[in-house]
Amino acid sequence: MSDEDFDDPVLKWEQRDLSIYTEVPDGLWRKLALIGKEGGYGSIRVTAGNEVITKVPADDYKHVDQAPADSGWIPAYVGKLDGTIDFDIVESDPMAPSKDKVRVWLGFPFNHGERWSVSHDGSLIWTWRDYRFESAFDHQELVEAYERYRGTAGRLYITENGHIWINVPNDDIAPNKESQVRNAVASWKQRAEENDDTATLRLVNRRLVATSREDDPSTGHFPIHLGHLRNFDGGTIPRTVVDDQSYFQAVCEYENVWE
Repeated sequence: MSDEDFDDPVLKWEQRDLSIYTEVPDGLWRKLALIGKEGGYGSIRVTAGNEVITKVPADDYKHVDQAPADSGWIPAYVGKLDGTIDFDIVESDPMAPSKDKVRVWLGFPFNHGERWSVSHDGSLIWTWRDYRFESAFDHQELVEAYERYRGTAGRLYITENGHIWINVPNDDIAPNKESQVRNAVASWKQRAEENDDTATLRLVNRRLVATSREDDPSTGHFPIHLGHLRNFDGGTIPRTVVDDQSYFQAVCEYENVWE
């Protein structure tokens, strides 16, 4: 949430020097102000279950007596998002690929989606610093879909609209899927150039550069759209059970809760 140079509050997605704006969902600005965000402004996250969460300085949080920590930045639940956040020039709810197919991810390739990881033992886990939490549910189909396209353990992202995307290194595509991924990339690039879709071309290029050791897009990681959550494991949303109070104490020490 930001005021920037606009007359009314705006919702902003940002990555380094790139900012993209849209209208604020009804009621969100007021709810943030009531929770304790100064002026109703500040960062938010939207989970795969459409829950909106934020962080509030303990001194401004009216429910601090109910929080697991009473200092620093308190993680706070705001409510559930009703509807879709539309950024217009960037697809936040693109068409999902059909079963056993993939597309290039057309949404935001940074700061978007719950960040999960597939571990070496095939578990779906959420990590922050030295903390590691496994999903409370079985995600066999989702993990298998990930492993079909990437041979090593790594991250996957689940957006507020239930879309799943992963980073596929140029040199780590499963041999039997290499032609499929490269065809998906070629088809996307052709359509994007024909439609003068500069926003998506720029965002995908940024992802390739950011994931390349040489800052060379040709050696980066393709953002690949695996599909929609509803197509895996009955649509089960990954959830962790956090009962370690020291985790909340650690989180509250940092302003940047979202890293």
